Amino acid sequence: MSCVDCDYDTCVPWELNTGCCPDWDSLHFDLRNQAVELAWSAMKFLSGGLLGNCPVSLRPCAPARGCGSCSSVFTDTAWMPHIYGGEWYNSPRCFDSGCSCEFVADVVLPGKVAAIDKVLVDGFVLPCESYRLDNGNRLVRTDGFSWPSCQNMHVSDWDLGSFAVHYVPGVKPNAAGLWAAGVLACEFAKACNGGKCRLPSSVTSVVRQGVSMEFDNSMFANGQTGIREVDAYLLSINPNKLKVPPRVWSPDQREGRFVPVTELPQ
Repeated sequence: MSCVDCDYDTCVPWELNTGCCPDWDSLHFDLRNQAVELAWSAMKFLSGGLLGNCPVSLRPCAPARGCGSCSSVFTDTAWMPHIYGGEWYNSPRCFDSGCSCEFVADVVLPGKVAAIDKVLVDGFVLPCESYRLDNGNRLVRTDGFSWPSCQNMHVSDWDLGSFAVHYVPGVKPNAAGLWAAGVLACEFAKACNGGKCRLPSSVTSVVRQGVSMEFDNSMFANGQTGIREVDAYLLSINPNKLKVPPRVWSPDQREGRFVPVTELPQ
């Protein structure tokens, strides 16, 4: 069971609003899918990565202080310096995943979180009622248990000894965002059919070739599409026209490994 309530054909878990296209349902299925993918790709580029994201899998891991007592195996007698909590430590080198065995009541996910798809512990999907999302990126356990902090990073998300969070990065588009994405999809569909559309001419020429799904500044000058309702929404969520979401990094911060969910065995 997924905690994301949506119906979608592409990896982006939001059904855009195509009410601006009276003939949308009569278009060929492949053309609709292509237009939707192009629309979300454009929204992702123009929003600085806040929109149009596919679900990813994160393997949370608490920072290790030395080898701990999890399941570490000493491989030699060498000592390895490392940073923990802003301080340097020198500990024996050991063969483990780098995770500690501390009690973890919450997990801070990197960046903004639009929606939690599922959380897996030991390969089992937890009920959505057993956790909540605070402040847009803090996953809090609410069933009285601790999040695992010592896991086997060498197994898949669906195996014993694993802990994984499948979620959609970015922000969840509101009604205006779904309408804006629908307007873009409609214009891309018109361009693919050779019809008159409101997209910049450089974008139209690329679409007709049916090759590229990536956009650069020459295609959308000044980070805008030229379509009023689309640009108004994008400006509301990305007023500074950032190219990528801002991030804070520290040398003593250890992050979990995350990969696209589509690459994982289901």
